[in-house]
Amino acid sequence: MRAIRFHRHGEPGEVLVLDDIPAPVPGPGELLVRVSARPVNPSDLLYVQGRYGRVAKMPATAGFEGVGRVEDRGEGCTIPVGARVAVAASGTWQEYVSIAESEAIPVPDHLPDHAACQLTINPIAARLLLHELRIPVGQWLLLSAGASAVARMIAPLARRQGISCLHLVRRPEQARWLTGRGMEALVTEGDWRKRVQELTGGAAAAVDSVGGTVARDMALCLRPGGRLVCFGLLSAEPIPLAAGDLIFRGLNVCGFWLPQRLSLLTAEQSARLFEDAMEDLAGAVEETVPRHTYDLGEAAAASAAALHDGHLGKVLLTG
Repeated sequence: MRAIRFHRHGEPGEVLVLDDIPAPVPGPGELLVRVSARPVNPSDLLYVQGRYGRVAKMPATAGFEGVGRVEDRGEGCTIPVGARVAVAASGTWQEYVSIAESEAIPVPDHLPDHAACQLTINPIAARLLLHELRIPVGQWLLLSAGASAVARMIAPLARRQGISCLHLVRRPEQARWLTGRGMEALVTEGDWRKRVQELTGGAAAAVDSVGGTVARDMALCLRPGGRLVCFGLLSAEPIPLAAGDLIFRGLNVCGFWLPQRLSLLTAEQSARLFEDAMEDLAGAVEETVPRHTYDLGEAAAASAAALHDGHLGKVLLTG
């Protein structure tokens, strides 16, 4: 079978290779899934670069989520052969994966592949982030990488809770794209911090996916006692926050890593979370339409597009 692997860490366009390896055989409690679609997420690229929180055993297969159909199963499984499932497991950038049954989430046929393959990371993170932040009604939430999938998935959830979101983006075309979808967007150029303060009066919280000076400036736009959650590290830069800002303004800064948060949930809580996230996806299928689709064998080009083409929709790998 085809598998997109890396034999050393580095830039995805340089180290990802198409290997031909044997298809896995499911053991007891495992499902063999023929994967049909997978998104290219920032976490996938961090893993290839060696900047993720999980150690890769070389050679490693990229990819942390996808969708496909069960083709075989080991002893003790209850999900039937032929079932369509979202996959929440490492190594989805290959044609077949053998996964624990607990890593498969049955999905309905009316949810298209381009949406179902995005179920297990961003919609889940969006719900957990909002739950942890507990932002009061009428307050503001700042979102860096404001056109990213997770930012766009947070927005409707926040709106239903009476929370206003301000999407911070680098380019005017991103702001126009978001505004056309009914979201409040601001380009981070000029004295943008002053404009944030004028609009929000000091935001209650911020979710940062960039790091570096962007995260610092977002923190300085928070009201006293505000909270900055570090969700991503797109810039690979440290956050230059002064101790005085944390002490005298009472700011709270914390990290959020989805696998760690999911490990704290009971089986019942996890099942309910995925059910709710699936409903979110079903109601926002248009927001999951990819901007580019590549064949699995073109993973290096797909990764380059995801890294350098901005955030105006996901890049998908199919086949």
